[in-house]
Amino acid sequence: MVSRIPSPKKTKAEKFPLTIKAGSSSVKIYREKRPDGSVYFKLSYHLGGKRHRPSFADLDEAKIEATAKAAQLSRGDIDAMQLNGKDRLAYGRALEAVRQFNIPLDAAAIDYAEVRKVLGNHSLMEAARFYMRHNAAGIIGKPVAEAFEAFKKAKEDAGRNAHYLRVDIGSRCGAFAKAFKIEVRQLTARDVDTYLSDLKDLKGQTVNKHADALGTFFKFCQSRQWLSKEINLLEHFETRREQHGEIEIFTPAELRLLLDAADPEFATCIALQAFAGVRSEELQKLTWEDLAKRDGHIEVAASKAKTASRRVTPISDNLAAWLENAPKNGKLVWPHKEQSFYVQQEATVKAAQDAENKRNKKTPKAAKTINWKHNALRHSFISYRIAETKSMNQVSLEAGTSVKKINAHYRELVTPNEAKEWFGIIPKGKKIHQFTKAA
Repeated sequence: MVSRIPSPKKTKAEKFPLTIKAGSSSVKIYREKRPDGSVYFKLSYHLGGKRHRPSFADLDEAKIEATAKAAQLSRGDIDAMQLNGKDRLAYGRALEAVRQFNIPLDAAAIDYAEVRKVLGNHSLMEAARFYMRHNAAGIIGKPVAEAFEAFKKAKEDAGRNAHYLRVDIGSRCGAFAKAFKIEVRQLTARDVDTYLSDLKDLKGQTVNKHADALGTFFKFCQSRQWLSKEINLLEHFETRREQHGEIEIFTPAELRLLLDAADPEFATCIALQAFAGVRSEELQKLTWEDLAKRDGHIEVAASKAKTASRRVTPISDNLAAWLENAPKNGKLVWPHKEQSFYVQQEATVKAAQDAENKRNKKTPKAAKTINWKHNALRHSFISYRIAETKSMNQVSLEAGTSVKKINAHYRELVTPNEAKEWFGIIPKGKKIHQFTKAA
């Protein structure tokens, strides 16, 4: 509480200069005249090596100010001595404002100045609100790297498919975790937007997939109270325009080369992708029971489908021939580790190329170049199946995707004759009529 300044004592006969004392300190009051004959009163005291002489029209006001100055000089309150009028009022309000926090006014001012240097044009209140949003009650500090490991384990425990774990979690979220050596609650929307903007070498649709994967990670962090639910770390991200390149498919001749070169176990996998549109990540979960559960159809359960929706796809006559010819070395159609699937894929391409080179040994320029085209077996199935059925709606149900996505990503124009050739490919030594189902 600010101490009350005592009222000056009045005397009957006052001789100037008056001396107002407080302890060993004193302030003098002089009576002066202006040229027009009016009287005013001037204070005189020394502060910081300088003489100060403020003027007052009223003697009582001069005495009150002189008494206050003398008292302040006596206490050594040098800073307060230099304040006048509005400044002294501001000083008093500032003292009152910090009193509840029990810190000196100068310490509060120093803290404020240091914070403003860091914040630049941002206000202290803006910073405080940001801090409270990110460090609200219950929010726990968790390094991004540790949060990522917990997220990855949770998805593994939930039985998510290998492709999702490897790409969306391991690659996309994993790269983000390596880029930020801070706690999750310290992340800002600008941090995330800058990170995604720096993925300049990736196509628009790939950047969008990165953002989707990170969105899932952030929701997981919110569920664990490592990030406030009020925070939207993707609020500044703008969905990129998706520019799809030319869709690649295999020709019937290329598919024959791959099937002839493949190990019998892997040839079955190629046939399921080429003639039923089964995704590679779905294929690695498929059991022989899934192929026998429904007569003449493959059932892909919701737990195994990429879209988490159950679907039933017919087994074409030529696919029935490949399944009849397939070795069954376990419960799963592909009873090996995920990595071995892609190793076998590369080995099949190499074997097909070697066979093609051997066949054209005398005319090497005539040999075809065999490459594994990304997702081309599924692209091929959808394209040839549409040419065969003339129904995009039917094929969208069989392939487990939408007509819109077929138009945007998969559909390649092929002729009905090419479709007939595609769905006529069978193992050597077999006849397709042997597997034709009764009407």
